[in-house]
Amino acid sequence: MLYRSRLPDIHVPEEDIFHFLFERPDRRSSEHAELLVDAHSNRRMTAGQLRRACLHFAGGLQQLGARDGQVLAIFAPNDIDYPTALFGSLAAGLTVTTANPAYHVHELVHQLRDSRAQYLVTSPEVLAVAQKAAAEVGIPTERVVLMGAREKSGAEPLRASGHATVRALLAAQPISAPVRLAAAETFTRTAYLCYSSGTTGRPKGVELTHRNIVANLLQFVAEESEGWRRRSAKSDVQVCMLPLYHAYALVVDLQVAVLRRSTVIIMRRFQLEQLLQLIQQHRVTMLYIVPPICLKLAKDPLVDNYDLSSLRDMVCGAAPLGPEVIEAVRKRLNVRVRQLYGMTEAAPVILMGAAEDAIEDSTGILLPNHEARLLDPEGNDVPLGEAGELCVRGPNVMKGYLNNPTATANTIDADGFLHSGDIARLDANGHFYVVDRIKELIKYKGFQVAPADLEAVLQEHDAVADAAVVGVMCEEQATELPKAYVALKPTHIGRITEQELVAYVDARVAAHKRLRGGAEFIEVIPRSPSGKILRRLLRERHANPPAPLVRNKSKVGVASL
Repeated sequence: MLYRSRLPDIHVPEEDIFHFLFERPDRRSSEHAELLVDAHSNRRMTAGQLRRACLHFAGGLQQLGARDGQVLAIFAPNDIDYPTALFGSLAAGLTVTTANPAYHVHELVHQLRDSRAQYLVTSPEVLAVAQKAAAEVGIPTERVVLMGAREKSGAEPLRASGHATVRALLAAQPISAPVRLAAAETFTRTAYLCYSSGTTGRPKGVELTHRNIVANLLQFVAEESEGWRRRSAKSDVQVCMLPLYHAYALVVDLQVAVLRRSTVIIMRRFQLEQLLQLIQQHRVTMLYIVPPICLKLAKDPLVDNYDLSSLRDMVCGAAPLGPEVIEAVRKRLNVRVRQLYGMTEAAPVILMGAAEDAIEDSTGILLPNHEARLLDPEGNDVPLGEAGELCVRGPNVMKGYLNNPTATANTIDADGFLHSGDIARLDANGHFYVVDRIKELIKYKGFQVAPADLEAVLQEHDAVADAAVVGVMCEEQATELPKAYVALKPTHIGRITEQELVAYVDARVAAHKRLRGGAEFIEVIPRSPSGKILRRLLRERHANPPAPLVRNKSKVGVASL
């Protein structure tokens, strides 16, 4: 059965990203809107200043030899100059690949080599890794460009190192006009190469075209204002604490704000107390978050020390979130909390909680211009209300995996449907409920157990800061058993046992979902920077138990992002 969004389809203009965001007459009329604020230095940029900086940066790239169609990599933590490097590269006609600043040399080498990057923008704190990787793939020193706070205070040593700097490129003559793609090119020209998490192999380059990104930006804002229209410059103030190399922050946190001319306060990385200070100081109205941050807002005592009354809306994505956590945040902060579902391959948002009738345990409704199917393992449509693999088709679905036609064919079928690998069901009102990943479902004696269900129950307990559930093989019973890993709040360490938590869960779930694999306390739940639980590491921990550790109470809790 084919499902369509309950929202009307929208028109997607055949424009490249830079012209869509900056060159339209209605965008140029809002150039004085304050767009970017550096959370650390309080440096600010208006929309007009960002546009002009991008044109200068593009001119600087051309002086370095950059040509239309080449690839530039950004390997750096969040920075107020990140958007300049990003959009300036697009203005020069380049493709941008964004790399995780936590990468080691061999990981960065893989991405640089696979993407065929000829330029690299990085920052002083990861320069050593960037230099080694650039040397290994043949990117010359003068094409490694430095940005970041320390560039301002330590420009002489950086110049002496032979690297260009963002500041130096901004002093270049601006390009006369940004590269404009023909309408047909917007469908085929890759704008961003975002690399998949690589949890089941080496990361793959996801080719997102200009058309993909423009479509998803309009799909996203259309959910909140049927028939898109730009909000006023002062409508929203938000904090970007998620890593900009990730598609969630890159598109939703940054580019939706640029489209709306909302203000974005850019944090280098998430730190709870600084986030709370920023919300209070700047009267922040909107947050895009991931489950570990939502858990902190629900449970951390620090939250009570700050005035967060300006907040009105939060959207949580990247991983499932239990309704109890949503309700706890809603009651504590008097704020609307909605879930979001997406994947990098969909540029990235597919579902979002409806603005007018969001349901706490629902992942959301289909955004406009989407078609969806729910399939059983044999590829047949499941009846309404039953769970199946979520498959979607729309203008935001990726071009494919770079240099990997086999992986592309395994993910996008002959009818153009992107197979998500996620299990979902749909109710009669168009609300989807994402249950779990196909490969993460625990098979207990023929029953399917969704880890997210058990994690939601665990997170209801007052002692629990974070939790993850995986399946562990029991040879005696020839089946998988659900096992919980739990990070306790510091105040509850030593006051509750693993057995008590197992009993708590078992009393609240069906018999086949019980924690027959037990529970284990650990300091932090391993998560990716986007908030996804790294279950592979937990399964490895079970297979090869570490030596007993002396717990450092100051570190127990939700893993930092």
